[in-house]
Amino acid sequence: MDNNIFNDDKMNYNAYENLSKISKQIYKKVSPAEREIQKRLTPYTPVPYGTKKTYSQDWPLYQKACSQEKLMFFRIIKDAVDFMMVEEEYKGNGRPSAYYSDILKSLCIKSYHNYSGWRLESELRIAKAMGTIDTVYKRTTIMKYLQDEKITNLLHKLYKMIAEPLSQIEVYFAADATGISNAYGNTRWMKIRHTDKELKYRKQYSKIHIISGCKSNVITSAMVTNSNVNESPHLRSLLKDTTKRFSVKELTADAGYLSKKNVIGISNMGVVPYIMGTKNVNVPNKNSISAWGKMLGLWKRNQMYFAEHYHKRSNVEATFGTLKRKFGDFCRCKKEESQENEILCKIVCFNASVLSEALLSFDLKPKFMDS
Repeated sequence: MDNNIFNDDKMNYNAYENLSKISKQIYKKVSPAEREIQKRLTPYTPVPYGTKKTYSQDWPLYQKACSQEKLMFFRIIKDAVDFMMVEEEYKGNGRPSAYYSDILKSLCIKSYHNYSGWRLESELRIAKAMGTIDTVYKRTTIMKYLQDEKITNLLHKLYKMIAEPLSQIEVYFAADATGISNAYGNTRWMKIRHTDKELKYRKQYSKIHIISGCKSNVITSAMVTNSNVNESPHLRSLLKDTTKRFSVKELTADAGYLSKKNVIGISNMGVVPYIMGTKNVNVPNKNSISAWGKMLGLWKRNQMYFAEHYHKRSNVEATFGTLKRKFGDFCRCKKEESQENEILCKIVCFNASVLSEALLSFDLKPKFMDS
């Protein structure tokens, strides 16, 4: 390339006004091969400073979804739990246990309104009047069942059942993890992570690992652990669980999930991985045919193409933001078992709200709502 372009004293220009003219002159000096590569890259047009950001949104549909969300939530929860046909454990001896179906619905209603157990009874009375539940249980009964292991298994089945109808529209997925405070008033997780305070305060948080769809943000698989558990080892199990109900084409994740086992394991499931590399990773040569070599080669040598696919990971951050804003970023319970179930209830509520809007946007026919 001719460097005289930059040293010509006759060219008196304002860098902000004539930058496009300078770039055209430089572009003419580029070799044809390099010019062809530039044409194939995605063009980028900078937005002038101060321009207001606009987002495409069907506002009439959004208004309808928001105004009917609570009514749809009650219907989705009732139909989904009834479709599960939860078996009761009463065998005829002693005091009968509470009905797990009503307990499950009551816990989801509690999480949807982000109420404490003391303020829940009025909402349960409304739900009974609507036919959602049959029995209004006392606060102590509901709190007792919140730490039941059977409730944990039922909640996992419930949020997956609610997410399954969206398999018709979801093919791209993203994985990530975030912290949920174990008490009201704790500093938000995003303010202490990757700081010197993390080691000291991370015991005050639970960690939720998820895989979510990139179109509707529905959560397809989730796991709740302690805050000191690394997210990378759980990626393959979460993806394997997702592939049972969804046709997965691509999976994006940040550098925290980068490992040979993850990349090879994802590829063996027929999924294309897009996991961000790190500066100290050893990139194989161009002739590598392994999934590990192909992915890192694409990340290193074709960054624009890689970035187009990796950018879908932004949707999982939107998922966490919506989940915490709508249903709370903290747990009210003290025991670990109760905290896990409380977080799973938030996921059920989130998926129900996603499905309620998706039913208006797409022609979906959930099996559990056929009746």
